[in-house]
Amino acid sequence: MLIKLLYCLFLIILILFSVKFTHFLMKKFKLNRWIIGFVAFLILIIPSIFFNLNTIVWNILLLISAVLCIMFFEITRKMIEDNKYKGLIKNKK
Repeated sequence: MLIKLLYCLFLIILILFSVKFTHFLMKKFKLNRWIIGFVAFLILIIPSIFFNLNTIVWNILLLISAVLCIMFFEITRKMIEDNKYKGLIKNKK
């Protein structure tokens, strides 16, 4: 039970960190969301094809990929809010 609670807490912290990190980077740089989304999966695919990875290295790559995936969706959400991208939900400001 404690392991499940720690796992849920870790996921919540990961999501909150990724969102805050994305907002920080968006203030400093203009981010291309398609490159971030494409790289998020390449980080996992290319090393798994060419190398036999240690479990610690694989877990670090999974964390980086998760952060990049959250960044992709957070950038998209921000673009829909700013009416730079046409989404399914109309934003009325």
